[in-house]
Amino acid sequence: MKRFILLAIIACATVFPVAALEGFETKTIKADVSEKNVSVELQYTEETKNLVVIYTVKYRKFDEADALITIRDIVQKFSDERGFKHYKTYSDDIIKYHGNETELTRFFILSE
Repeated sequence: MKRFILLAIIACATVFPVAALEGFETKTIKADVSEKNVSVELQYTEETKNLVVIYTVKYRKFDEADALITIRDIVQKFSDERGFKHYKTYSDDIIKYHGNETELTRFFILSE
């Protein structure tokens, strides 16, 4: 019985974030990065004020500090342009390694 309850809790925790954003329109914006082999994609949901930042580096060594500084600067510019005064992360970063490509995903909530 305990295992069933634990599995039910894990299933709800896994499905809820996906279901919470279902039906909302997400705008995808490519951010300008001066470095070669680095791309940053912003996925913004206006109704919920959620922002997902995907930082991808190809053919270079991944440096998490550089990634976080770049993301911070881009999110600050994005929030200033849209009139948001505050932003905060709402989950741990996700880092994925795909051969010679590394991807860091960070989730934000914007507020006025």
